[in-house]
Amino acid sequence: MLAVAGGVAARADELVPSGAVPLTRDTLDAWRAHILPGADELAYAAVPWHVTFADGLEAARAEGRPLLLWAMNGHPLGCT
Repeated sequence: MLAVAGGVAARADELVPSGAVPLTRDTLDAWRAHILPGADELAYAAVPWHVTFADGLEAARAEGRPLLLWAMNGHPLGCT
């Protein structure tokens, strides 16, 4: 199989760094386990986030707790 990157063609096996585990049918489960986030990386999903500032402010006032406002500009993955 040929891969083209930056206008240069190379065989796909030439693009795998030395010592890297290739992605094959036999290694797919190990790769999936390595790539998918674990429970500790998904802990943020258990936080009862509020979609709007007003909803968060109302809940914070009702519970007598501070409000964390997280604001950013750009792509949510930092790809700007």
